[in-house]
Amino acid sequence: MKRYSFLPDTVIMNRLILIIWLLLTALALGTMGQSAAPKFEVKKLANGVYATIRTEPASLWFNPNNGFIIGKTGVIVVDSNISSEYTREILAALRKITDKPVKYVINTHWHEDHIIGNHVWRDAYPGVQFVGHRSTLTDLATIGATNRKGSIENGRGFVDLLRSSLAKGTDLAGQKITDEERRGYASDIDLVGSYLDEAPKFQIIMPTVLVDDQLDLPLDGRKIEIKFLGRAHTGGDLVVYMPRERIVFSGDLTVWPIPLIGSTSYPLEYGETLKKLAALNPKTIVPGHGPVMHDRSYIDQMIELLDSIKAQVTAAAARGETLEQVRKSVNLDALRDKFCGDSQHKRFVFRNYVFLPATAAAFAQLHAAK
Repeated sequence: MKRYSFLPDTVIMNRLILIIWLLLTALALGTMGQSAAPKFEVKKLANGVYATIRTEPASLWFNPNNGFIIGKTGVIVVDSNISSEYTREILAALRKITDKPVKYVINTHWHEDHIIGNHVWRDAYPGVQFVGHRSTLTDLATIGATNRKGSIENGRGFVDLLRSSLAKGTDLAGQKITDEERRGYASDIDLVGSYLDEAPKFQIIMPTVLVDDQLDLPLDGRKIEIKFLGRAHTGGDLVVYMPRERIVFSGDLTVWPIPLIGSTSYPLEYGETLKKLAALNPKTIVPGHGPVMHDRSYIDQMIELLDSIKAQVTAAAARGETLEQVRKSVNLDALRDKFCGDSQHKRFVFRNYVFLPATAAAFAQLHAAK
């Protein structure tokens, strides 16, 4: 694997990557911000179907998109947010559309940016039910708790790195900082700081309705299918599919502009899971992060990436290579360029969200199977 020129091999950089990994693993990422105006746009997708699409710059921390499915007697919400403040903004947006009660909140997976705000919905609608994959009961209480602890412990150091980079005019890799990185770092500082401020008040709510393979939630005659298509971004990703409208809320199975493969992913299965998502033939896709999509071109691009990771890591492991050797032999440069172009910032994100965690997770999957 050719090393990227913007990531020098220094002790400082290795420590930086470790800090970032702890944070990315903990949250896969997300946060809350405190701004005068909410940083999302409400998009109407169909009659009674809306998405809230985040407008923060794509950077190292994120807040998820949400969905509203509104029936005659109640509402289904897709995903909570990383904080109560962000979730209250989403609640306020919903109340501008309808006064009907929320019956279900569907958490597409257990990562914190999609579940921390659950208690806001519970407080507003005491009878609400929370839908999640069965594995959430284990993963959120174990991996989630450990990662949350690491994120809190390392968060201030990460903020200090970002502030130092802005002050010096250099990015996290020591290159001259770009305007894109300045915008991203400024957003990240706000998000991380706000997350840490809220940390002592976290209320972790487990799912009350469990999904194994599929759960149908009819809402006043409208068919809504909650599907587990296979392991991918986590071991329990759910998608919300509306077959009549051909709308799918994909959770973090799809994330734009850079996929969030992450350390809790299953790269050897991720591509096949995405193929099942594409087979639903949706005409509208709401990703976990990023703009609404109206064709499968981005899914196909992600499939190409995941298939390449699987093939290259499998071949390298068959040759008896160590993880360090695998990372030298796996070459994703052409695919990286498809996602990142010549963006210095996106290339950094690709290395830390895709290349490093995906090779490690795929390598671990192969060795666990022996």
